[in-house]
Amino acid sequence: MEPVVTGAVHGRSVPLHARGSRGVDHTVAVEMARDAHDRLAEVLRPWRERYPGVAVKPVFRLDGPAGAVAEASTGAALLVVGRRRHRPGRMSHLGPVAQAAVHHGRCPVAVVPHD
Repeated sequence: MEPVVTGAVHGRSVPLHARGSRGVDHTVAVEMARDAHDRLAEVLRPWRERYPGVAVKPVFRLDGPAGAVAEASTGAALLVVGRRRHRPGRMSHLGPVAQAAVHHGRCPVAVVPHD
């Protein structure tokens, strides 16, 4: 089985004017998806060059990051979530996205601190 990496770019929130009773305006959603795709491609470019044998499946969702990460774990063999290093003098803790992944992920989860 080929490893698959699902990437995410911490993006902008949906503008208030784009929200309506039926959800997010389609035009805004398409624009946000295009922007997210471009930003994600830029972030992944050096990793794709370094590891060409790893399949990458970019995903864009209009959902909160915690819910999107937990949902993305469906069918995965392993979910890897980054976290910020704690500041000196403060207890190490998981942020809301890593915590959601650990508690609601549907596969084993590895939480890795950023360098």
